[in-house]
Amino acid sequence: MSDIFAADLHPRKTEVVARRLSARFGTELTAADLRMLTSFRFDDPAGEVGCETHIVAVTLPDAGEVVVQVPLTYRGAPLDEAPDEALVTTMDHSVLGERWVYEAAHDPVYVTELLLAITDADGAAEQFLVEDDGSKSRITEGLANVNGTGPGIDPSRAAVDADEAAGAEGARSADPTLAASLPEVGYAGDRTLISMRGTALEVYDVLDLGSPSAEGEGVPGGWSVDAGQLVATWDGQKPPVTLARIVV
Repeated sequence: MSDIFAADLHPRKTEVVARRLSARFGTELTAADLRMLTSFRFDDPAGEVGCETHIVAVTLPDAGEVVVQVPLTYRGAPLDEAPDEALVTTMDHSVLGERWVYEAAHDPVYVTELLLAITDADGAAEQFLVEDDGSKSRITEGLANVNGTGPGIDPSRAAVDADEAAGAEGARSADPTLAASLPEVGYAGDRTLISMRGTALEVYDVLDLGSPSAEGEGVPGGWSVDAGQLVATWDGQKPPVTLARIVV
């Protein structure tokens, strides 16, 4: 469960996303260049790190309009030993104070939760809006439907064994070393490559919105995609879109 405060943010999230995309694709973008389509979050069991992915339409040089995903993490203090380029910006949050915003691929909490979502066939966190008086209401509009498709490799090679991950929250919280090491991050074309604890992931920066393959394991909604992936749908996007996959 993720609590979203009714807060003033400086810079705004659209400005942060534009800054990250400018760095990723080597072009100058502003918030006005973006069309925010949807988003989702993973839970941090410790309640310290916000893990949020934005899915955005944007026009890129030589590519035209594309749909991209921008995973970010929000922290209350700098991420120890993270490379300088991992920090997107700092943000003033009127409720939580200063926040350090990172490219999520560099954040072990995000990578751990992404791996667990895939191997445990899990989904995104429920989100609740917290008003100034402390009252909460569940956010139901504008969010992506996200599902992992189960382990697509030998579970002994995965960061979290599928059997141990069956208890989801228990697996997340039982091992305090699970998110202790920093990921190694690289880039290949429109993909971000992540390696952590012997497992490699591809995160697709530019998304393919076409129909998935008819082969592979089924996911909710009746479509079929391969195992070892994280897929999403949202309003106006019925076929599941692959966001990430385990490759080792």
